Amino acid sequence: MSLCVLCPGQGSQSTDMLPRLLAEPLLASHLQQLISGLPFDALAISQDMSRCFLNEYAQPLIVAAGAAVSQALKSQGVHIDLSAGYSIGELTAHVVAGSVCASDALRLATARARYMDKAAPPAHGMMAVKGVGLDTLNLIAQKHGLKMAIVNDEQHAVLAGSTAVMKSICKDMERDLGAHVVHLNVSVPSHTPWLANATVAFRGALEQTSWKHFDCPVLSALDGSPVDSQSHAIDCLSRQISEPLQWARTLELSAEMGARAYFEMGPGNTLTRMVRERFPHVQARSLSEFQTFDGALSWLGDIVVC
Repeated sequence: MSLCVLCPGQGSQSTDMLPRLLAEPLLASHLQQLISGLPFDALAISQDMSRCFLNEYAQPLIVAAGAAVSQALKSQGVHIDLSAGYSIGELTAHVVAGSVCASDALRLATARARYMDKAAPPAHGMMAVKGVGLDTLNLIAQKHGLKMAIVNDEQHAVLAGSTAVMKSICKDMERDLGAHVVHLNVSVPSHTPWLANATVAFRGALEQTSWKHFDCPVLSALDGSPVDSQSHAIDCLSRQISEPLQWARTLELSAEMGARAYFEMGPGNTLTRMVRERFPHVQARSLSEFQTFDGALSWLGDIVVC
């Protein structure tokens, strides 16, 4: 059964993210080595609610966690056919594919966050909206100076823009349109033209990185296209900072390419829930849904031989 590994983005982390992984014997050594190279006290900041969601820390922490899980899966002989990542998770997906080594991915995640913070206008952020069609959301965005940042489904998307504007319209959207609105714990308007300068800067960092052979394709969150070359990877990873993501298309392409089982690296299970909603008959689990990493390995062993 073809396995697609999913790598989450910002907002999925929790204060027990690193301690839980460090408590796992098969994961601890991988994670300790990775976080020891970060330019901050990763364990302390990951458990500090006031700092763990800040861009400069969140992005490298999420990549470190995912990279450690990826290394542990490979050490246990788990075969991966496809990888895909949501926002910063696409960088983790390249660690899964073997196209970027984990240490380079952490360096790139740190640089990516720095470039985005520098480019972002003040008092901007993102909000997720469910239960409203994309045409209506586009009209709302245009009317209020917002941007469509991510399309997750026909009635599930993420808008970005002025935090004050988004807060001022959310009650009306909930009352008049029956929308379910969640303000994301993100301080930059990712995947919008406001971050065009960050795209340029990050492309330079990607071009200076040593790329390796792809063990499996990475499905780009820009359009779902399979990435298996350095030039394509650099283009997608840089552009996705300032262009909207078509995550719904990414999931569709994963199914078209034969994925019949999905495993989310964690933290959280947001991407797993999206898969279940779209493909109710496939096998989909997140590491966060298992009590132990051994339990996840047992499930993976069962589904791979199905």
